[in-house]
Amino acid sequence: MTEGSGNQRSKGAHALAWTVLLLAVAAIYWPGLHGGFIFDDFPFLIDNPDLAHVTSLDPAAWTRAVLSFPANHQGRWLTMFSFAVNHYFTGFDPFWFKLTNLAIHLLNGWLLYRVARGLLALVRATHPERALSPATAQTASLLLAAAWLVLPINLTGVLYAVQRLESLSNTFVFLGLALYLHGRVRLESDNKGFGWMIGGLAAGGVGLLAKESAVLLPLYTFLVEWVFGGFRAASQRRRIITLYAVVLGLPLLAGLWWLGTWIGTGTSYARDFDTWERLLTEARVLFAYMQWTLLPFPRSLSLYHDDFALSHGLLSPVSTLFSVLGILALLAIAAWQRGRRPLLSLGILWFFAGHALTATIIPLELVFEHRNYFPSFGLLLAASSLLGVDSPGTVKPRIGAAVAVSALIFYGFSTHLRAREWGHPIRLALAEASISPTSPRAQYELGRALLITARGNPDSPAWTRARQAFEDCRKLPNSSVLCEQGLIMVASLRKEPVDPSLWTSIITKLRASTPTSSDATAMTTLFDCQLNDICAQDFVHLGDALQAGIDHPQPNDRMLTLYGQYAWLLMGDLDLAERIMRDVIAIKPQVPDARANLISVLIENGRIESARAEYAKLEKMNHLGSIDAMLASLRKAMESASTANPELRN
Repeated sequence: MTEGSGNQRSKGAHALAWTVLLLAVAAIYWPGLHGGFIFDDFPFLIDNPDLAHVTSLDPAAWTRAVLSFPANHQGRWLTMFSFAVNHYFTGFDPFWFKLTNLAIHLLNGWLLYRVARGLLALVRATHPERALSPATAQTASLLLAAAWLVLPINLTGVLYAVQRLESLSNTFVFLGLALYLHGRVRLESDNKGFGWMIGGLAAGGVGLLAKESAVLLPLYTFLVEWVFGGFRAASQRRRIITLYAVVLGLPLLAGLWWLGTWIGTGTSYARDFDTWERLLTEARVLFAYMQWTLLPFPRSLSLYHDDFALSHGLLSPVSTLFSVLGILALLAIAAWQRGRRPLLSLGILWFFAGHALTATIIPLELVFEHRNYFPSFGLLLAASSLLGVDSPGTVKPRIGAAVAVSALIFYGFSTHLRAREWGHPIRLALAEASISPTSPRAQYELGRALLITARGNPDSPAWTRARQAFEDCRKLPNSSVLCEQGLIMVASLRKEPVDPSLWTSIITKLRASTPTSSDATAMTTLFDCQLNDICAQDFVHLGDALQAGIDHPQPNDRMLTLYGQYAWLLMGDLDLAERIMRDVIAIKPQVPDARANLISVLIENGRIESARAEYAKLEKMNHLGSIDAMLASLRKAMESASTANPELRN
């Protein structure tokens, strides 16, 4: 057989292996594609009117959709555009949103295969005595990509529709790494390839349009240089150091400035922990992530981890101290082993680097599985090193292959079982509530899913179970007012009297700490329910609850908006409503809806000239016609008010 025919046969076998792998991954995930939307899917997608309006090719509607991510310090325009495409073609059918996510995940698996090939080629170029043969390296790369594709912890990046934010952002991170490593290997072989490296880093810039986590790409490549000695080679040192001064140093300064524009301000997140407690807790969270990634026990993975206990000190609980020491030990191992086992070193460092944004000072929620979409590959790299991928001869090939294949089967089977749970809203809600009995969110979501199942039938047994789930939720520590809101909705829809203690509980919780986004969502539901005469009207308790929600040094802008609408629509106090709406604008000056609310109040109050002044400011926010309809409606309202009463005061 000739060498050419042998290469063709190898390529054919490789293509067949990839085809089988992609079909197998699709089959593993397929049951989960038939599930529904959950949790953050609702505020970001289903309850997002700007996405719902994408039903034609109207540029203004598309622009509004692209700009519609709720947090004004986060763009995420590319991902929002992809959601708009989904809605344009298939509406809010969850199957197509999830199928799109699966396609992105499969693409990412192939890109990670290219990254693994690049890393093993770099091992060959810098540590030839530790290199696998090209054929073995290709097989090892395929197994690495396959294991990552079916890791149970990565399921939320596929079946949790809104977490396309994470997977799409990392598409450009993986692409950038693959291009960078291609150039880096060429730089070792013939001192060329610098353009490929720069092109790879530029890909991360595109990923920023999907989610901010793509900003970590220069850190990942910097660690490649540190592990593989790029800063020590005299022929490359100056160019590489200059490159990282630009792509790492400058973005670091810009990132610190960006964080300073919103952390600790009114647009920051309300949390019941301080920065020190967060850092201590995250040490334990990181070790939990390691276990959930490499050895996921059947009941350890869950969408909801809001019941994860805070660390209040190094010895409270004592596992905090062990976790901090464990992290230091792993970092020491990474430094010690970078010359002996470069993939072990790099894998450990990539895992921690992947959590540089989510496990440090930014006041995000403490735990989410989707944050491991990239870091999980770092752990697989480290594990592959222990199986001899970058140190041939230390582990017998058959043993290494047997462990890898066994892990692949275990991960695939576990992910498939979990995908089946995600394939039906009630099945998922029951599973999550069972796995996380102390999670308020899990219990609330069970109640909400049961209410939807009841379909308004007051005789359905689902009503009783929903009420019990909300009661269980209400009794849990640190639960939001969503639990009480659920009970009020159950009573209202069944035409039963609302227990006054529910409002007392709501007011107590809202006074105790700055309301969270969940609290604001609950109060929005109760406000709309009363305004539209769906629930029994109790404007006094509603007003007391809203007042409690804004009586904080840094009130939630959504709670402020609700209180302003309450003052306007239910109290008729337009002067108070105006003051509140101006407070909202002070927090979110670039949000068109906030200024539109103020203009509407001014018109209602007869202050047309003031309304026109605010209207002129609003016009400047009309990017690509995105708020044409809003402006037209306000303009018509001003004209009607002026025509009806030319003597209006200002």
